[in-house]
Amino acid sequence: MGGLAGHRRFNKSYSSKEIGLIALRITYRSQEPLRVPKPLRPAAYRLFVWLAAAVLFVAAGLPARAAPPAEDGAALPVARIAILSFRSKEITLARWQPLIDHLNAEIPRVRFEQHAYSNREMDAAVARGEVDFVFVQPSHYVVLTYTHRLSSPLATLVNREGGEAVSMFGGVIFSRAERADIEGLTDLRGKTVATPDISGLGGFQMQAYELLQHGLRPFRDYQVLETDQPQDRVVEAVLSGRADAGFVRTGLLEAMQAAGKLEAGAVKVVAARRHQQFPFPSSTALYPEWPFAAMTHVDRDLARQVASTLLSIPHDGDLARQMRISGFTIPGDYRSIDHLLRDLRLPPFDQLPEFTLAEVWKRWQSAWLSLIAAIASLLLFSVIRLLGRNRELLAIQHRLEDSAREIARLGQAVEQSPESIIITDLDGNILYVNRAFETSTGYTAKEVIGLNPRIFKSPRTAPEVHAGLWATLSGGGIWQGELANLRRDGSEFQESAIISPIKDADGRVFGYLAVKQDITARKEAEERIHRLAYYDSLTGLPNRGRLNELLAHCLAATPRIDHGDALLLVNIDRFKLINDARGHQLGDALLTALGRRLDERVGEAGSVARMGADEYAILLPQLGADEAATAAAARQWADRLIASVAQPLHIDDEAITVTFSIGVATFPDPADSTTADVLRRADTALHRAKDGGGNQVAVFESHMGEAIAQSFRIEAELRHALAHGELQLHLQPQTLPDGTLSGAEVLVRWQHPLEGPIPPGRFIPVAEQSDLIVELSAFIFREACLLLARLQAAGVDLRLSVNLSPRHFRKHSFIPWLKGLLADTGADPHRLTLEVTEGLFIDNLSETAARMDELCALGIHFSIDDFGTGYSSLAYLKRLPIRELKIDKGFIQDAPSDPDDAALVDAILAVAQNLHLEVVAEGIETPEQATFLSTRGRIIRQGYLFGRPEPAELWLQRWTTPPL
Repeated sequence: MGGLAGHRRFNKSYSSKEIGLIALRITYRSQEPLRVPKPLRPAAYRLFVWLAAAVLFVAAGLPARAAPPAEDGAALPVARIAILSFRSKEITLARWQPLIDHLNAEIPRVRFEQHAYSNREMDAAVARGEVDFVFVQPSHYVVLTYTHRLSSPLATLVNREGGEAVSMFGGVIFSRAERADIEGLTDLRGKTVATPDISGLGGFQMQAYELLQHGLRPFRDYQVLETDQPQDRVVEAVLSGRADAGFVRTGLLEAMQAAGKLEAGAVKVVAARRHQQFPFPSSTALYPEWPFAAMTHVDRDLARQVASTLLSIPHDGDLARQMRISGFTIPGDYRSIDHLLRDLRLPPFDQLPEFTLAEVWKRWQSAWLSLIAAIASLLLFSVIRLLGRNRELLAIQHRLEDSAREIARLGQAVEQSPESIIITDLDGNILYVNRAFETSTGYTAKEVIGLNPRIFKSPRTAPEVHAGLWATLSGGGIWQGELANLRRDGSEFQESAIISPIKDADGRVFGYLAVKQDITARKEAEERIHRLAYYDSLTGLPNRGRLNELLAHCLAATPRIDHGDALLLVNIDRFKLINDARGHQLGDALLTALGRRLDERVGEAGSVARMGADEYAILLPQLGADEAATAAAARQWADRLIASVAQPLHIDDEAITVTFSIGVATFPDPADSTTADVLRRADTALHRAKDGGGNQVAVFESHMGEAIAQSFRIEAELRHALAHGELQLHLQPQTLPDGTLSGAEVLVRWQHPLEGPIPPGRFIPVAEQSDLIVELSAFIFREACLLLARLQAAGVDLRLSVNLSPRHFRKHSFIPWLKGLLADTGADPHRLTLEVTEGLFIDNLSETAARMDELCALGIHFSIDDFGTGYSSLAYLKRLPIRELKIDKGFIQDAPSDPDDAALVDAILAVAQNLHLEVVAEGIETPEQATFLSTRGRIIRQGYLFGRPEPAELWLQRWTTPPL
C-alpha cells in the first residue's frame, strides 16, 4: 500500500472515518515488531484487504477509551518524541516545533516534548526506554524494530519534492559529467565512491543494494570514502576528484543547482531511471519516507490519537509549510528495506544468531528423534551386514594379488607426484628418482642412479646445514629445511626438503626418502616483497621502515648514556617549486641524484634513508664520547652536507642548484627513549631550521620540545574547551568623541577549569596554526550573531566588530555558511563589521575582492585591523570595499609625545579622510592620548580609558538602556 502511495499526488487530508479506520489498524499493529510476511496471491490479497477494511470499519465506530482528565493543578504526563538529527540539533528542533505544538493542541491530556538525537544517541535512548515515540530514517527504524521491538509505523512522512508531494524517495549514483568511463553501474568496479555515512539509507544503503544486484559488493569491488554529513560534502568530493562517483539522496543535486551551489551539467546521474509521478531521476528503486512510530509501552489510545492527528494535518496547509513538508500519510511498506538490509548483511542482520544445545533440541526435537531412530536402524543393518561380510573377508585374505595391485598403484602415485622424490641407501647412494626430479634438475634417472646427492650441492649451502642433516638422520629423526642446489646446466635453485628414514617391518632403517619442492619462485617473490617493504622504489635507499629498524637496533644495543649516536633529517628547500615548475620527471631525477650524492658522502660512516617526498634521514653512530661532542660532530657532518650541494647537479642537460635544511638530534638514554622520540626530536630541529629561512642546521634543544608539547597540550585543551563551554564572549566598547556608544568589539576569553583565565596571546596563535581557528571563529560568529539578534529585538542600535581569520575567510564554504548563520539567527548584517588584517590581501587580491564584494552586498562592513603594521600597500584600499581603518595601538601610545608617531597617525587620518573611511583608534589608555585624538576630527575610540573587555551579559547591563 505504501509502495503505491509514493507514485501519486497527495492533495487532500483524510476524513474522520478514514482516519479512524487507519488509526485503529495502527493501534492493533503498534505492539508488534516489523515482520516480513510471505507475499499473498492477488485474489487472496484483495480478499484480505476487504475483510480487514470491514473489521476496521466496525471497530472505528466503537467508542474510544477516554483518558482520565488531569486533576486541577496536577502535572500532565509527558510523551517524549525522539527525532533523528543529521545536522545541527537546534535546526532540527526548530523545524519540528510546529508539529509538537499541534500535537499538544490536539491532544491536551498529554504534554508532548521533542528531543533531537544522533544515530548512537537514538539507539541509547530507545534502549533505556527514555522515549515514547520515534521519528527516524527508514533503515534505522528497521534496526530499532528488530533490536527493541518498536511498533509498526503510525504514519509515513510526505515530503514536497520538485513541486510534488511524495512519500517515497530513492538513491542517486552520480559522477562528473566528463567521465566517459562511467556510464553504467558495472563501470564502478575498482572505483572510489563517496558517501556521507554508510549507515544512511538514501546516502549509501539504497545504492549499495542496487550495485549488489549487479554483482558489486562494497569494500571489495569498489572503495568507499565517508565524508560525513551534510550530503553536500559528497558532491564536493566528486567534483574535487577525491572520489570517482558519489551516493546521495534524490533531489539533492537539483536542490544544490537551484541554490547556486552546483553548476548545471557539472555532474551526471549513472543508470538514471524515471518513476511515474516522481519528480527526480534516481539510480535505485523507491522506498518509503521516514516513519513515525511508537514504543511498545505507549498506551494504544494515545498511539491512535497521535496517528489520527498526524494523518489529519492538511496537505499543503500552513502547518505543513512551516515544517517544509506536505504532511503525513498512512504507513508505507517497509519490508523492502528489511530485504535490503538482509541482502547487504547490515545490522541487525550482520551476525548469525547463537543457539544453545537445549534450544536446538527443543526446536528440532521431532527431527532429532527421527534421526536417532534412523541411525539405530542403520547401525542394526550394519551389524547384520558386517556379519555377512566377515565370511567374505576370510576368503579375501588369500588373494595376494590384490596386494600386488595396491603396490603398483602406489608406485604410479609416486611416479606422478609433482614433488621431486629421491630414495637412497644408507650410504646416500641414489636408488630411485621420479619424473618430477628429472624435470626439476635436468638430470635423467640413468645419469644419477648410484651417485650421491652431494653432486647437486651449491656452494651457497653452508657446510653446517649438511652436517646437521646427517646428524638428524643418523639419530633416526626426520630432517626438514631448505637447500640451495644446482641443476644440470649449472643454474641454482632453492628447494624445501623433508628427508626421513625408511624402516622395514622390524623397525630397522634400510634407506632414506627425500621429498623436495622447488621454491625458487617463492623465494624470489619474498625477496621482492622485502625490497619493496624496506627500500625506496625511486632512489633504492632504505625507507622509513628500514630506518626504524636501524634506530631500534641502536637503542637496543648495550646500554649507554654517552649520547654517542645522532640522527640527521635532511629536507630539500623549495623542492615543491622545482617540482611544479619543471615537472615530476625532473623532480624524481633530482631526488635520485641527491640520494646518491648523500650516500656517497656518508659512505661507511652511517646509513642514508629516504623518509618520503623531499626528506632524507642519516643515521651516524658513535660520533662522540658525550652529548656535546656528538652534537658538535653531527653539526660538522651537516655543514659538510650543505656544502656538498653547493655544486650544481646536472640533470637532463640542466644545471640545478638546491639547498638543504638539516635537523640534528643526538640519542638520549636508550632506557627512556623510542625510535619515535628520536624522530620527533630531529623533526622538531628540522622545523626550527626551516622556520629560520632554510639552508642551515639546527640541533635539537630541550626547550624546543617543551614549546611543542605546550602547544600540543593547549590545542587539545582548546578543543575540549570549545566542546564544553569554557569559552566566553567579551565585549569592549567603542565610543564617539562626545562619549556616545557607537558599538563594541567582540573578543573571546578562555576560563580554564584548572589554570583559570588563559590570555588570548597563548591560545589564539596555537589555533591559527591549524584548522582549529576555523572552529573557534565559527563559535565567535555564532555567539555574536545571536547577540546581535537580541540587541535588535530590544531596540538597541549597536554595531558589533568581529575579527575574521584569513584561514576561515578562504574556505569555499565560508560565505554560504555565514549567510545561513545570519538567516538562522535573524541577525542584521548591516550591524556586523568584519575586522581583517592586511595579510589577507597578499595572495590573490582579485578573488579576495570578489568574496568581500559578495558579503558587502548583504550589508556587512569591512575594517582593516592594525592598519600600518602589515602589508602597508595602499593599492588595495582602492580595490577593496573597505569601510573602516583601525589604527594599531602601537602608534597611539606614544603619539602625544613622539612626533614620529603623531605624523604617522596624521598620515593615516589623511588617507582615511580622502577615501571617506571611518577611523577607529584602539589602545587608548590615558587622557593625553584621548586629548591628542580629540583635536583631529571624528575618530571612534576604544581602549581601557573608556572600558575594559567584560563578559557579554555584564557589558550589556552596563552599556545598554534599558538592560536586556
